[in-house]
Amino acid sequence: MTLSVFTPSQIISLEDGAADMFMNTILTPDASRQIQAVQTYREEMMAKAIKLPLTNGIDEVKKKMILSGLADLKEGERFLCNGAKISDLDSPEARYYLRLVSYLNDGKNRSPQEAQNMAREEQSEFAIRSKETEPGSSD
Repeated sequence: MTLSVFTPSQIISLEDGAADMFMNTILTPDASRQIQAVQTYREEMMAKAIKLPLTNGIDEVKKKMILSGLADLKEGERFLCNGAKISDLDSPEARYYLRLVSYLNDGKNRSPQEAQNMAREEQSEFAIRSKETEPGSSD
């Protein structure tokens, strides 16, 4: 399993045990072990991250990435968690998710759906286009 965490300026990619540790220790999954895609940062998340044990896929490097990503956030800011596997930080997919997070935190109190729609409109690779009929067709 892959878990990518998108903050306003960073992407943290965690796999397998590290993803489970992050979800179960720092985030609060629901009864079916699911987490909400859009999370709201609380200071207690940083306290939990500081206490993360170096085990089950969490090594010094991953722990520093997690701490750095959370340090980027202020109380009440939103960040995104999902199963995207980002290997290129300059890819259209990475830019799309970072833009979505920026819309979630731009002070306009957008819903996740509104932020997603705006990010899709700006990122042409993710724009939803209607099928255009060809001239002369009888549709």
